[in-house]
Amino acid sequence: LAFLAGGAPRSPSYGAAGLTLPYVERPTRLGQSELYSPIPLGLGTWSWGNKLLWGYDESQDASIAATWRAAVDGGVVFFDTGDSYGTGRLEGRAETLLGACRASSPKQNKRLIYGTKLAAYPWRLTPDAFVAALRASLERFGTSKIEVAQAHWSARNYFPPQDRAILEGLARCYEAGLCDAVGLSNFGPVALREAAAFFGDRGVPIALCQVQFSLLSTQPEDTGLLDVCRELGVTPVAYSPLALGALAVAGNDDHSQRPAGPRGFLFDQVLPGATALTGVIRDVARERGKTPAQVCLNWTIKKGCLPIVGARTPARVRENLGACGWRLS
Repeated sequence: LAFLAGGAPRSPSYGAAGLTLPYVERPTRLGQSELYSPIPLGLGTWSWGNKLLWGYDESQDASIAATWRAAVDGGVVFFDTGDSYGTGRLEGRAETLLGACRASSPKQNKRLIYGTKLAAYPWRLTPDAFVAALRASLERFGTSKIEVAQAHWSARNYFPPQDRAILEGLARCYEAGLCDAVGLSNFGPVALREAAAFFGDRGVPIALCQVQFSLLSTQPEDTGLLDVCRELGVTPVAYSPLALGALAVAGNDDHSQRPAGPRGFLFDQVLPGATALTGVIRDVARERGKTPAQVCLNWTIKKGCLPIVGARTPARVRENLGACGWRLS
């Protein structure tokens, strides 16, 4: 709250004409890799294929393809997915849809960055199981190589031997030329340090570490994980930067946008206790001429993260892009 309430600085004026100097985004290097994003914003695909939480339906596929196109046209280059994205028989659907988008515009692919996360399923107990998982993902993508192969979560706290298999598997993926770099997701500061030491010994570049981070979920900052990322030269990628959409909805006066199903239930549990926060978000949004969602995304960017935001419509992508090109104080 103090950070947001700190104010919204005016753009400085120069000369008698009162010209303003716009904020210019600098390309973000993804960690230790040679991959760069011109803007600090990516597109997440958790909702692509997920019926239970996000109400996906196959009739949305055309809108999803248009969403990808709007993101590319708007300057987004980083697209994140996972082999577990999709409900039931639709598991892997997000990779298939993203692969179709990728195939639709081959000339764009040299500048785009795709990353997929490999789930630490209990039956994936060996390094080769994770190599096989990536090969299956690549088949759904329709390609022989992906930019970033990631571990979806760490098994360190419940089955440490699997964690070593995950790291070894990712290293083998890189050494086999199946990816340009590796990434991590849901790793705490201790697990991240251990992984960085392992990959450093193997000469495997870590591009990113994904963390759940938003104004409603600040644990990565509280635990020092963001500091560890900076120390190790690993880009922190904030997933759920709008708290599953709760911050975008709560920041608007019209609460009729609240979704049905599990997400609506979650909103009802969380938002009544966050009225002070959402009130400040609305105030800052009005002051800056931005939407509440843009303010919340800009907050994560200001904290040094590259947020990945889910979207299934071009309009949502265009709104999210409005989080770039300026900074909160």
